Amino acid sequence: MDVLKAGKGGYDVNSALISRSANGAAPTSPATKPSTGINTDGSDGGRAAGPVDTVFLSEQASRALRVDLSAEAFAAGPAANSGVAAAVKDMDKIVPAMQRHAEESSRYMEKLSALARSTFGLGENVSITTSGAGNTMLDNLAKENGLQKPAIPDILKQSGLLKDDTEVDAQSRTGLFGMSVTAVGDPDFGKRMDLAFDRGAKVPDGKLSLVALKDGNPATAGTMKAIRNGALSNLTNLGAQDGGSLFAITDGSEDGNATVAASVRSFGMDDRVKTSAIGILKTIGRYLPG
Repeated sequence: MDVLKAGKGGYDVNSALISRSANGAAPTSPATKPSTGINTDGSDGGRAAGPVDTVFLSEQASRALRVDLSAEAFAAGPAANSGVAAAVKDMDKIVPAMQRHAEESSRYMEKLSALARSTFGLGENVSITTSGAGNTMLDNLAKENGLQKPAIPDILKQSGLLKDDTEVDAQSRTGLFGMSVTAVGDPDFGKRMDLAFDRGAKVPDGKLSLVALKDGNPATAGTMKAIRNGALSNLTNLGAQDGGSLFAITDGSEDGNATVAASVRSFGMDDRVKTSAIGILKTIGRYLPG
């Protein structure tokens, strides 16, 4: 199993991806994200035969990883290199704490990855991406099934290397649940579906309805406008000329008056959207009470 760290809040388990991003921002698609080249098993990070999950670090952690710890930097002394001074301070505590937390998080995410695939009916070749309230949904799924999320050691929080965004995610009105095929050599490699949802929509399960959208189509112009001006605008790229298809999940009301519960972008997964998107949204709602 490989677990990679690449940016804010994400995890990568070889055979299925669960990557996480904080503050409601949509993570970069796993299908197009370049390899970080660093694996916890000591390998060189080349392209994996199976899906590769990504662990997102805080900005502070990213800066820490860029600190120059070469012999020349140490020879110059802390006065000449403040980054060295910050890195050396408490390093005897930070390094083992980081190692333990990485190992605990790896085991936790391996179990959560399998649980999420089972819960959402996904195959071994599908990777999962979440952000915002989507992170909270996964946390709640884990709790309900007896999985204890490893706490971030105080020394890592105090040093600014890791930040706990649990409360930020829990308060987020919107979230992302994405799935993609990232295994090189898989005939469906590169196919992707991103479902952005609005917890504030409050549409009963029995009224959820899928609508295909197309820019410039007067029949769905009102729904497009609702997404553009609503809570989902930051998570939905309405004008992208990238060959993707766009859908909305609404309360079934006529265009212009419909409440939009979710937007869905698909790249080669239109059939899955039509058969599974509403079911996925219902499952998400089960683990996001209120």
